[in-house]
Amino acid sequence: MSPEEAILLASMCLGSFVIPFVSKRLFLPAAVGEIAFGLLLGLFFTNALFAMPMIKFLSEFGFIMLMYLAGLEIDFQHIQETGKSELAVYLTFFAAVIGLACYARALLGQPVIYILIYMTTAIGLLVPVLKDTGILRDAAGQKILVIGSIGEVISLAALTLFALYFASGISVYSLISLLEIFAFFVICYLLLKAFRLYVWWNPLRIGAFLDSGDPSETGMRANFVNLFVFVSLAAIFGVEPIVGAFLAGMLFALVFRRREAILERMNSFGYGFLVPLFFIGVGLRFDVREFCSKDIILNALIMCGVIFLIRAVAGVLFSFSKISFNARVLMPCAL
Repeated sequence: MSPEEAILLASMCLGSFVIPFVSKRLFLPAAVGEIAFGLLLGLFFTNALFAMPMIKFLSEFGFIMLMYLAGLEIDFQHIQETGKSELAVYLTFFAAVIGLACYARALLGQPVIYILIYMTTAIGLLVPVLKDTGILRDAAGQKILVIGSIGEVISLAALTLFALYFASGISVYSLISLLEIFAFFVICYLLLKAFRLYVWWNPLRIGAFLDSGDPSETGMRANFVNLFVFVSLAAIFGVEPIVGAFLAGMLFALVFRRREAILERMNSFGYGFLVPLFFIGVGLRFDVREFCSKDIILNALIMCGVIFLIRAVAGVLFSFSKISFNARVLMPCAL
């Protein structure tokens, strides 16, 4: 590790400790403050994520951990209690978002990639914000999380298809890549079935996955094994590692309903150390000097406005759901 990398790492760790206090005073989510802090560090450390392997690793690990925790937070009992008509409204909402994104792109004469920008849902930012506001475990928070999870899956699927199309078009290579992705999801499904069968036949042994506080921290180890097995599988089959991490968290949440103790430990490790480093790393990726360009600022404002309007118009569909009025008001901003 070079002296410059050591100084940057120390600065990031110090910032991850101080920023939550500053953000609270400014009435901002901690994640927003951490990204802003990363932008500030970028003035002094240019191309840090690309020139410093330790910083890049910790930032990417933080993103993987964040996606795992997002999957782990999903309450599948709440989803089971949600009626089919309610889920149909959620899916119709995203269908409307995709349709409006296509219309907005055509209306503004923008490249096709803007469809992806307008329709994407970032659950990686949604979960920390819901935690900061204290509504993640509430009924409204869980509904927003479920809707955001559906949007994340759709967004990742669309991103994969876009990447394949722009990389090789409609070709044999694209077909092979799609078959590999399909094989990955089949293996994930089979692992889920095998895991649930094991828990069914060995109920007394599931404590090894949930124990927290013992000297060997068996539950923490089990979670990290689960995380990296799925991340490795994703890499082998050419799928984004964050998809594997998200699915790993969802699998664990689906199998173990009473996981409060181990979830608290994982949250402490993730949000206490790794996740803040990821958000600071997000800020480090950008050159803050470019934000002084009028064209960039104007385009950013237009994109933000279009994204908000698309979700506000599509959000009218939530009038046919059981979501509370306050949650419906939050949807365009949250998603």
